[in-house]
Amino acid sequence: MRSFQAITYEVDDIDIAVAELKAQIDTSLFMKNTCGVVFCGFEPDINVLSKALSEAFDFPFFGCTGIGVLSTAGYSQSSISLLVMTADDVEFAIGLTEKIGGAEDIAGFASTYRSCRERLSGRDRLIFTYVPWRTDVVFDEIVRILDRESDHVPVYGGVASDGWSFDATYVFTDKEASQEKGVMMVLSGNINPIFTIEHSTTLTTNLHRKVTRAEGTVVYEIDGRPATDFIAEMGLITEKTSVILDYLGTPFLATQKTADGDEIDTLRCLAVIDHDRKSCGYIGIIEEGSELNMVLISKEDIERSVKAAFDEILGQIKAAKDYTYSTVFCSSCAARYCLMVADKNAEGRAYEGRLLEGVNVQGVYIYGEFCPAHGRKGGRLYNALSNETFTILAI
Repeated sequence: MRSFQAITYEVDDIDIAVAELKAQIDTSLFMKNTCGVVFCGFEPDINVLSKALSEAFDFPFFGCTGIGVLSTAGYSQSSISLLVMTADDVEFAIGLTEKIGGAEDIAGFASTYRSCRERLSGRDRLIFTYVPWRTDVVFDEIVRILDRESDHVPVYGGVASDGWSFDATYVFTDKEASQEKGVMMVLSGNINPIFTIEHSTTLTTNLHRKVTRAEGTVVYEIDGRPATDFIAEMGLITEKTSVILDYLGTPFLATQKTADGDEIDTLRCLAVIDHDRKSCGYIGIIEEGSELNMVLISKEDIERSVKAAFDEILGQIKAAKDYTYSTVFCSSCAARYCLMVADKNAEGRAYEGRLLEGVNVQGVYIYGEFCPAHGRKGGRLYNALSNETFTILAI
């Protein structure tokens, strides 16, 4: 498989933007099967952009909005990045779910997955999926549905973002743009995906606590005491209820059990404090019996750790035998974007000038990251949702 990338910093005039993208892609180099992945800022009119791209290119594509974009050239905010993958021995199938009107509708991800898989001649090897921000959906459940339906095929993607207004998040394909549906791409054939997750936490409170009562994304008791007591013990209690932007620098590391007895680490962002019930609501499920610990993230942690993550992934790419990697996908949390303050290219510098010839980077800042996490015991991969995390996928 080969990849080609085009990027434009024009986000107001869509005709000019698409023309600039088209001029950068040499279609004569395409092979039997081709698809595109588009990440863009939330500034363009996404309905107009999706339609214009579908008229300009004759291959299927999918994409989502983000508060920032990472490309081979590094970080940019107001931009549109198109990554084209083409191969003779890899197949791509793209689809949209039905409208998500509530939690029960996410079951539609299973039927969309099956529809995509049926269009592939070989066994599926990788699933991409992105969804707009929803307050009525537990995003972990999307990952669980796809994990179960696919028999543990790796799931990568996440929750589209905007400028923290939570009302301008879109996903789109060459057929449609939507704030009410999920988008998916399933791949089969000659691909060998490798993954890395970086939480960037180096300084912790070392106050490990056991979750003794929880339901879904809400934790009621920690060590048999009200969850808000734990927050107060950390010196972080507040009278506010909605705190999603208040605790970005102090997420919670949840070590959770898997069905087969292993353990995985996921970061969880505190979103809501219910002072009447003395509970804490997180973006992501925290199971009873999990170990919870408040951790700290700084800009310095982010820059250092992402460089180390790219050391690892680029080392694996160089060491690969009988397989050539062409594309590195990244997802970084919008919370990390905020923690980098004015130095927004802190993560982009992790790979600038270090990529092998023919390898392109396509990344986006989102509100929740889908990526397989490595088990603590045997290193097995488990599909999971994380918050405030930097994820890497190479194919």
